[in-house]
Amino acid sequence: MKKERSWKYKSDELAELAIVKAKQKDIPVVCRCGETPGGTKHIGNFNDNLRSYFIYLIVKKMNYPARHIQTRDNLDPFRKLPSGFYDLEKKWHPATEELIKTYEKYVGTPLYHIPDPLGCCKNYSEHFRIIYESECKKMGLKDTEYFCTKRLYEEGKFNPYLRKIFEKERTTREIVLSVETTKPKDYIPVWVICENCGKITGRIIKVYLEKEAVDYICVDRYLTPKYKAIGCGHKGTVDWNNGRTKMDWEFEWPAQMLMFQTTIEPFGKEHYIGSWPISKQVIEKVYEEELPIVFFYEYFLINGTKMATRHGNIVTLSLMLEILEPEVLRYLYTKRPEKQRNINLSHIDRIVDEFDHAEKVYFGLEKARSEKEETKLKRSYELAMLYKIPKGYKKKISYRTTAAIVQRYPREKWEKEIEKFTEFNQNIEKRLLLAKKWLALLNQK
Repeated sequence: MKKERSWKYKSDELAELAIVKAKQKDIPVVCRCGETPGGTKHIGNFNDNLRSYFIYLIVKKMNYPARHIQTRDNLDPFRKLPSGFYDLEKKWHPATEELIKTYEKYVGTPLYHIPDPLGCCKNYSEHFRIIYESECKKMGLKDTEYFCTKRLYEEGKFNPYLRKIFEKERTTREIVLSVETTKPKDYIPVWVICENCGKITGRIIKVYLEKEAVDYICVDRYLTPKYKAIGCGHKGTVDWNNGRTKMDWEFEWPAQMLMFQTTIEPFGKEHYIGSWPISKQVIEKVYEEELPIVFFYEYFLINGTKMATRHGNIVTLSLMLEILEPEVLRYLYTKRPEKQRNINLSHIDRIVDEFDHAEKVYFGLEKARSEKEETKLKRSYELAMLYKIPKGYKKKISYRTTAAIVQRYPREKWEKEIEKFTEFNQNIEKRLLLAKKWLALLNQK
């Protein structure tokens, strides 16, 4: 008779696999994630950071060394100015048609080399880096090590992988053309940053391996079918190492994985069905390295709609932290990654109810429906708390009740109304303030 496989919490299972893999090389477990500072980040983007951070925490809890790394792709080519963005004080600024038109000339220019549209930071990518990294820290990610792609190129970290691409030009081209049939037959997935116009539009026409140099011509380049970078026609010869060139994403991404000896990495479904099939071949056939452990997560929908930074229909971490406690928001990310989540802002109270139930189950104040569910709720609670568990349960009242109180009574009467249910404390006061913000947000619609 076949023995039934015992159930394991998904993040625990992944952490155990990561430790086994890292032990084989006698290195720490490296949990990596990445982001592009092309606009204001939304709560869906945070899946990369937090899901990898959960595994990092579990590995450390198992007394095995671990690192949590985030790369910032600030060398990516600019495509389009978003329809709006936050300033450093989290105030929203819609982009005017005039401003959007002005930024069209930067299509194809590295993000770090574009001016900040609000003029408060030294460049475009720095603006969005400051905001997002501060949000990550507010969400409790204190141990993350941050690296930017521009510096990694300049420090020569990509040089071994660039050489592999040029040495294995035929294999490289076969991989690309097997998926992207519209590419020219002599396509090389590396571009020069043009010395004349500064755009990533230098098409390589000859490679000198021994001299570590390439000849190029600056041409028009479609970044996607919608976004075209205009080349200037300049011809030149440059060193291909130390930041003068940039790989296509499907080659750059796996190079990042390998240079940090990545053990495990999550990414969105769009990469799993898009970039990853190519990148996987690149690791095995071009870089000739071992694949890391990967897992994908599904989209977060907001009120039934997919979020997109470029189109401005996003909900940020900063906004959610105005209406939810950080631990409640983190709890949302403990759910199964492969299942799509629809977050209805009108029903935020339901998310809080789920967290409150898990907390009460953890402290033995409520029962789960089964032993499996109890294990799942307790582990979800521990991760949502980032293992910083209170010594005991502190009384709360439901988010729905706090919303009813702040809607009906002025602030000076809140404490009196709360004492009809329980003793007033800081946790309850904070939830009252969050509920007040939530109601104000709903009234803005």
